[in-house]
Amino acid sequence: MNPPGKTSAVAAKRLLLLFFLFVAAVFLIQGVLTLGVAQSTEERELKDKTPTHVPIKIKIKAEKEKLFKDLTNEHWLRDLEIEVTNTGDKPIYYLSLTIELPEVISPSGSVIGFPLRYGRHDLMDFRNRATPEDVPIQPGETYVFKVPENMVKGWEGLKSKQNPKKVELKFHVLHFGDGTGFHTTDGVPVLKKLSSNISKGDIS
Repeated sequence: MNPPGKTSAVAAKRLLLLFFLFVAAVFLIQGVLTLGVAQSTEERELKDKTPTHVPIKIKIKAEKEKLFKDLTNEHWLRDLEIEVTNTGDKPIYYLSLTIELPEVISPSGSVIGFPLRYGRHDLMDFRNRATPEDVPIQPGETYVFKVPENMVKGWEGLKSKQNPKKVELKFHVLHFGDGTGFHTTDGVPVLKKLSSNISKGDIS
């Protein structure tokens, strides 16, 4: 028969061991739950890199936002719709933007991108002017961009296509149709009196 003191010590050690096992189990469960939450809340992100002084407001169309963010959606590019609102006081006759995937590099070493264009192609050159046939985005109006269908099919047909988490929207050209506007990714202003000095090599 064990002495009472020895029995108490053994019981105390067992309780201490059980306590440590309980604490370890709690931390393990918390870690699993945290990982599960992190994985379930991970989403695709659109970063708008348009300069703030350019008079447009950009956002994903509300009813398409969930589809775009869902990393399990293989057709996210097809579902992506970008709403661009003219926040200035002049009509926009030509607008050039690009959707880029900074995590996806082509075999040539360049970032994969998809153009978004509004307006007549000639108006990418600031020396050209809008005509009565050109329909602008009026102040306060919104235009919805979608990636061209042929490019969507090309992306979806790639067997080696990746599942990017980061998507960037870059600005290139905004032409008010009168020789003024903004160009380059920095949104450099183009003034009417300087428009004759702008060459096609300066804009895209």
